[in-house]
Amino acid sequence: MKALVYGFGPYGKYTHNVTTEIVREINRAKLAQGIVFDVKFDPNQFTAALKRYQPEVIIGLGQHPRARKIRIERRARNCRSTRASKKKRIEADGPEHRYVSLKIPVAEGATVTYDAGNYVCNYSMYLMCRETEKMNAKYAFLHVPINVDVQKTMELIATVLER
Repeated sequence: MKALVYGFGPYGKYTHNVTTEIVREINRAKLAQGIVFDVKFDPNQFTAALKRYQPEVIIGLGQHPRARKIRIERRARNCRSTRASKKKRIEADGPEHRYVSLKIPVAEGATVTYDAGNYVCNYSMYLMCRETEKMNAKYAFLHVPINVDVQKTMELIATVLER
């Protein structure tokens, strides 16, 4: 099985993004192909990675500064914005919501949510849900707290990939 795990680089006032560290560990452990994206609304960076790696399973990771638990995101909204910009649709004619195709079970220290926000994590989710449906691949997304235990997150990802 070919698996891709992605995270993001620093953004805004955050000079470090814990998902970069998790992706580095994913690569070191050879659990999956790991990639770190820039935090920007650029659909090409996401679609290019899918074309390059042709994964069967994709797990996205985003840093959530206010989260206290790992958030297992189930739904992306057709909406994007930054603090400086108004909300706008990701896809003019697209559905209001897109849902993940890989249901990660709730583990200790995690919760299921249906609101990934309006920023680049939600944007990546919306695009990945659309693209993985076309590819017949499985997709899930996790928002992780800034102070998340990297090893426990790795264990959760490994468990999902082993299924």
